[in-house]
Amino acid sequence: MTRVAIIGGTGALGAALVGRLAAAGHEVWIGSRDPAKAEAAAAQHADGRVAGAGLAEAAAQADLCILAVPYAAHGDTLAQIRAAVQGKILVDTTVPLKPPKVGTVQLPPAGAAAIETAQALGPDVRVVSALQNIGAEKLASGGEVDGDVLVAADDAEAAEIVRALLGELGLRSWYVGPLANSAAAEALTSVLIQLNRRYKLGQAGVRITGRPKDAPSVARLSVTSVPGLPLFGPGDDLAAAIAEGVAASGEPLRDGDVVVVAQKAVSKVEDRTVALASVAPGAEANAVAAKADKDPAVAELIVAEAREIMRAVPGVIIARHRTGHVLANSGIDASNVQSADGAATVLLWPTDPDASAARLRAALQARLGVRLAVIVSDSLGRAWRMGTTGAAIGSAGLKPLRDRRGERDLFGRELQATVIGVADEIAAAASLVIGEAAEGTPVAIVRGAIYDPDETAGIGELLRPLDKDLFR
Repeated sequence: MTRVAIIGGTGALGAALVGRLAAAGHEVWIGSRDPAKAEAAAAQHADGRVAGAGLAEAAAQADLCILAVPYAAHGDTLAQIRAAVQGKILVDTTVPLKPPKVGTVQLPPAGAAAIETAQALGPDVRVVSALQNIGAEKLASGGEVDGDVLVAADDAEAAEIVRALLGELGLRSWYVGPLANSAAAEALTSVLIQLNRRYKLGQAGVRITGRPKDAPSVARLSVTSVPGLPLFGPGDDLAAAIAEGVAASGEPLRDGDVVVVAQKAVSKVEDRTVALASVAPGAEANAVAAKADKDPAVAELIVAEAREIMRAVPGVIIARHRTGHVLANSGIDASNVQSADGAATVLLWPTDPDASAARLRAALQARLGVRLAVIVSDSLGRAWRMGTTGAAIGSAGLKPLRDRRGERDLFGRELQATVIGVADEIAAAASLVIGEAAEGTPVAIVRGAIYDPDETAGIGELLRPLDKDLFR
């Protein structure tokens, strides 16, 4: 257990740090210009690990101090605690923001606020810079923080002590060199503010990518539904709803993520709902309906959406859809479809699922400032196997096939026939969290999937050419 003083512990960042430190088992002192305010804040923690005091008294009680005050109070606060922090580590979280232009980098003459701190406190204080790019709301949530901490210090040992403490708080950190390099983290805060404003992000952060060259390769895949989406209708802004749902989730999209959207959501906003009372069955539809024991109006729509009716038996019609997909009933579905007047309605596939995916991708990338791929998916049956799985019926931003021919296996043999239907694999993974019944979760984010980015490829690459269809 370490005794830690949060100088400025009644502010948003300070209060969030107090909560995390106390939860990790540390004794925490809240330092404030107003000791009574600090004591009142400490009283909100019932575990007895938190106490409140004035700035200098709190600093004197601690083994390690964290400075969490606005830049406007920086110099005066340092003067008040100077004597109390001698011989100790002080972590400076200060960002030299000067309202109202907080979105513009304004580093001080010394080069960084942390350099000013070291100059003000003298050589016997081990100043470490950290936490400039982690939002208070993220820390206060108590959960995983999406972002890394950049730690700068002239004293490498002090930096590692602080990094160990940050690790206890659930934060990943990186030692980035001497204290002068704090200027990069301090300046980056204004850049992140601009990103938050421009793209309506929930506290953008920094993530260091890459891995040690000698580290073993570890594959990670996550599939997450987007919560809080509405029941979509004709003309709704699907991209805006997804962006708002992602923001509400607290997990911003990243470059390389794949947004998988259920076909029903796309079809609804594109007004592909048809009232059966408006359909006049033709002779072919009546014949197919008789074989399949289906409503002739439904059969008419199946025929109209199909290039070819391949089989009709009681309960099902197998069709080659006009887009080239082979599936039951031309993809026409009545589940989760409701008309305003209660009349019987069904939902058709989008007119061009690839185009739908491309439009959605362009809108999301413009809103969120990240490179994405988008897949429109539906649940399809499979020959020789029971049950449906998610399958890609439209895509944008990725090659639906990943051709590994020419690569080597573990024993050096050249792969001769390995072509992976990666779009279908991603769609199938997403279907595990996209609801088929009353869940109301038509969108999932797949992160970590390996695919080849492509600006022009469509889902047609996945479809076997007719001259290679051995089962016709």
